Amino acid sequence: MSVPNVEKRVNVEIETIEKIPALKVIKPKVFPDDRGFFSETYNITEWAEKLDYKEVFMQDNHSYSKYGVLRGLHTQPGMGKLVSVATGKIFDVAVDRINTPFWIPSGFLHGFQCLSPEGAHVTYKCTAVYDPKTEFGINPFDKEIDVQWPITDQDKIIVSERDTQHNDLSSLPR
Repeated sequence: MSVPNVEKRVNVEIETIEKIPALKVIKPKVFPDDRGFFSETYNITEWAEKLDYKEVFMQDNHSYSKYGVLRGLHTQPGMGKLVSVATGKIFDVAVDRINTPFWIPSGFLHGFQCLSPEGAHVTYKCTAVYDPKTEFGINPFDKEIDVQWPITDQDKIIVSERDTQHNDLSSLPR
């Protein structure tokens, strides 16, 4: 299976349908890279400002990962995630500092490794809106947490530059 061709969009784009002005076409943020893509499909703050949208969801995300991609481990205070795998197979990990939906409470680090050769589409509903100022991560290969990632061949593991720069769990304040 090939990687879906997606266009990078750093801001949500909203188009009004000329004949029905209340109807909108919303193109979410999409961030493609060599691992696949990540899309923020809903953001309560941004959509309220741009659309006067008053629904109760805080944020929805969708990522596509190629075989061997390892995303994580990340957390953000106040953000829980309800993770579902729409297609494919992943090995999902949640770490507490102190093929169904998987609830990850706020404060847990989260990451996953794609195990299906055709890739995996993963969606997550978030209980808070992403804020890069409060997000942090740890090294997914940290010996202290000792995650037994299923794919161990370094030539098949694809990790972002950002995720390779995270410190170990012991470096975080307790």
